[in-house]
Amino acid sequence: MSKNENLFDWQDLHFFLATARLGSFTAAAAEMGVDHATVGRRVARLELSIGRKLVVRLPRSTQLTKDGQDLAKVGQAMEGQANAIVRHLQCHPHGVPATVTVSALPILSAFLIAPSLPDFAKTHPEIQMVLSATSAVASLERAEADIAIGFVRPTLPGRVVRQIGELSLGLYARDGYIDEQLDRWMFIGFESSLDDIPQQRWLAEFAADRPFALRTNDVVTQAQGARSGLGIALLPRLLGDADSGLVNLKTLPEPPARKLWMSVHGDVRQSAAVRAVMTHLIEICADLSGK
Repeated sequence: MSKNENLFDWQDLHFFLATARLGSFTAAAAEMGVDHATVGRRVARLELSIGRKLVVRLPRSTQLTKDGQDLAKVGQAMEGQANAIVRHLQCHPHGVPATVTVSALPILSAFLIAPSLPDFAKTHPEIQMVLSATSAVASLERAEADIAIGFVRPTLPGRVVRQIGELSLGLYARDGYIDEQLDRWMFIGFESSLDDIPQQRWLAEFAADRPFALRTNDVVTQAQGARSGLGIALLPRLLGDADSGLVNLKTLPEPPARKLWMSVHGDVRQSAAVRAVMTHLIEICADLSGK
């Protein structure tokens, strides 16, 4: 190997660090948007390049060797610095319109943020907002988004976090459905992997022994099921109140609202464009409790 030849491909190290952090090729592949075979191949190439065994391949996970643990410790520090550089460059664009990426729940992206963008564009034509509509937790540290909004309050160091509103919920069904006898009511809720989220726990308690006609992880699908007369769904009022095919079933006690948390990395917050988007998001979320 000549002096000018790299010891290894830095992208291979990136794949290894994701595997070390997440504990499996499959999890690393999901995060990086590739298949698990690609991750395994890139890690194997890194091992060949440096002449050291880094991971032990198990059926459903990976385990780091001693060399793997040592490299992960050093590599993670390097990755953190690289991510800080990316955040810095994003906060200080040169000669191009600013782009701010917001990771938000699909229901907020579709029914709250997107409809507000025309007004935002009039006030800030120099800023392009990118909406990443996902229920997954975005990594601000790896610059997957500049701003994140979700139900869970982040606790990672370096983030600035504040509550910006509450998402009110209500029971909805097709008009006339509640005329059915109470013991014949059926329900629409989340799939079993989401049984522990607060709204599904509340709905399961309310349903008692009555059956679920549909389980899905998509609230728009839940709303369509309720609209068709399949059963009763617990929906964000932001969605349910806007659907003329649904009626709100008033209940006591009312379903608990979900707090909305906005977080931004301290480095990114210095950007004037990011601050403008944050202000806009705070304003449109402020009155959500009444919707």
